[in-house]
Formats: sequence, C-alpha cells, structure tokens
Amino acid sequence: MHVTKDGSEAGLYCPSLTDADTDDLFHAIRFAFLVAAMQHNLFVIHSASLLYRDHVWLFSGPSGTGKSTHTGLWREVFGTPVLNGDLNLVGIEDQKPVCYGLPWNGTSGIRTVGSWPLGGITFLKQSPKNEVTIPSADRKILCLMQRMISPSWTAAQLLQTKAFCEHLASLSPIFRLCCTKEPSAAQVMKQAIDSYSDSGSLNGR
Repeated sequence: MHVTKDGSEAGLYCPSLTDADTDDLFHAIRFAFLVAAMQHNLFVIHSASLLYRDHVWLFSGPSGTGKSTHTGLWREVFGTPVLNGDLNLVGIEDQKPVCYGLPWNGTSGIRTVGSWPLGGITFLKQSPKNEVTIPSADRKILCLMQRMISPSWTAAQLLQTKAFCEHLASLSPIFRLCCTKEPSAAQVMKQAIDSYSDSGSLNGR
C-alpha cells in the first residue's frame, strides 16, 4: 500500500483476499484514513466511549488497562450505551470538541457511526482504590499524545498532533481515574462527571 503524505491518494494492491487477510486489510485501510483525516484536523484516540448526558465520554489508557471493563460497568450499573470499545475520532467545530463514530471496533465488537459533543476524557490507571483527579495542564497534553493513533511519521505531523492536543486539552475536561474493576469505580466516576458538569469543577473546586 502507498499513501501520499498529504493523504490525497492511496493505492492498495491486494492480489487475493481470504478471511485470514481481513485484519491486514483493515490496518492498511485504517492508515490511509488516518492520514486523510489529519488533513481535516480530525484525530483518532485509542479509547472506549459511552454516551452520558447527551455527550460522549472517552476512557483511555494502554491496552489491558481496563477501558472495556470500565465502560462495561457503566452499562451494567447505569444502562449507559457504549459507543465504541477501541477507537474514537475527535475534531473541533466552532471551538467545541466533537466525537465522530467510526465503523471499526478493534476486538470489542462495539461501534457506532453517529456523532455527539465530546463531554470529556478520562485516563485510566488500575488501582486498589477508586479516586478521580485532574492532571496538570502539561500532563493532560502528554496523556493525549500518548494515546493518539493518528500518525506522527514526520515532524509536521508531530507538530500538528501536538497543536491539536493542546487545543483539545484547553476545551475539554480531562480526568485521571485510578480505579478497581468493581461497580463502585463507575459510581465514583459518574459522581465526578456530574459534579464537574453541574459546577464546572471537580467536587465543587
């Protein structure tokens, strides 16, 4: 597969296709899409998403951290719809972050093609107790960049991604959740989101 640097053209040669080749084909097409999306200032974040209070909330972290587990707890405890278990496309319209659905779902099998306002982003960390904090401004940007799937193959792409992360961090609430795998983790996170959404700060601060 060949993709031009500006994402305007992509050529894919596939002499044969079997069920075993599906994953390879998916990743090839995804790379072309990611490059093209960046030309429209759209970026993909490795995250699971759910719909709450008419906004999309992203939960991100390294593979195995518990993104699917945590969003599954929301669905189990609160009946909250889970939108995507692996990848979410984010852009900014009129200074408001928006999350767009993608037809891909990784290993979760959960996906949507709808779009909603982005409520916020939570970075997960496994812990023996549940605690929500707000990272420093620099830490927010660093966490975002670490979870970006969009390519940073060139200096220009890296700077574009960095600029987007800085912009997104200034517009969207970003949390850090140290959590267990118990239903109480979803309850603690929901309380934090409700507090922030109602007062503009975590726990009234």
